[in-house]
Amino acid sequence: MAKKKERAPPLMSSAGIMRYFEEEKTQIRISPKSVIAFGFVVGAVVIFLNVYYGLWPS
Repeated sequence: MAKKKERAPPLMSSAGIMRYFEEEKTQIRISPKSVIAFGFVVGAVVIFLNVYYGLWPS
């Protein structure tokens, strides 16, 4: 009777490659809307400070 070959583990687990869905639980999640809103707020503060100190418009 022929022997059955042992199946090798999938390449992903044997090579040590990280699967992203496993690592996602430990990371901070920020929505894209929050990032865009923060960018607008920072931009408005920079423009306000430039106007306040007379640097803009020249």
